[in-house]
Amino acid sequence: MTAIVTGAGSGLGRALAVRLATDGWEIALCDIDTAAAAETCALVEAAGGRGRVERLDVALPAEWEALRERLAKRARVVEQLEAVLLTVQEPSGRSWDTSDAEQRVACVTIHGCHACVDWLKANPGRPHIVNVASLAAIGAAPGMAAYNVTKAGVVALSETLWTELRPHGVGVTVLCPSFFHTGLIAGGRFAEEWHRRVALGVADASGLSAEAVAEAAVRAVAARRLYVFLPARARLVWLFKRLFPLGFLALVVREVDRRFQSDARRRTAPGTEGNER
Repeated sequence: MTAIVTGAGSGLGRALAVRLATDGWEIALCDIDTAAAAETCALVEAAGGRGRVERLDVALPAEWEALRERLAKRARVVEQLEAVLLTVQEPSGRSWDTSDAEQRVACVTIHGCHACVDWLKANPGRPHIVNVASLAAIGAAPGMAAYNVTKAGVVALSETLWTELRPHGVGVTVLCPSFFHTGLIAGGRFAEEWHRRVALGVADASGLSAEAVAEAAVRAVAARRLYVFLPARARLVWLFKRLFPLGFLALVVREVDRRFQSDARRRTAPGTEGNER
């Protein structure tokens, strides 16, 4: 069994690669940071899998095509899991502040699927695509326009792929986890610092880890499930929005205001001036 995992040098990509390794997968560990991917490769091999570091800039279609050609020359892929991990480093930004660079991020998953879908269709096993979106795809939280739009696009693309590839036996899963602690929150650019603090609070409340999300992804592939909302209560959030969309958005505004006001009180409390998390 062979997998292509992008963003394999850290975070969810690394966790997914290591989880697959425990089942004996051979994994193409793709990342623009090959040193980080090499560290993941050592973890993969220690967990019982086989890894191969592949440099890949996921934003460049030509690099996806070159990756496919390199892998095709090595061996016939019997079963392939493609995990396209969108590494959006700017999760915060208002609609009117969105840059061209942020808008281009929405094309990353499309590039990966375009390069690999025909290959997947030709495989005789149970090929599967895993796209990583976010609960932000339905949350529409203010101050996160570029991130929200990107992740909503990943959900729509995954749904379309599901309808197109079902006759060909190719499975599709879209992961929609709440924020959890990765380098995205710690190292990403936020329009305002309080956005980062709100994201940290949501990550704390979710109780998720990269390893838990990776485990959910593997289970979803085995069950051929399209949607995965995490944590478990997130599915109720999704259902509530579908039934009461305007009521849901009003609750989003109220919750963000509550978190912002709570954060402001904490920062201005006696003895906490200047403290940052």
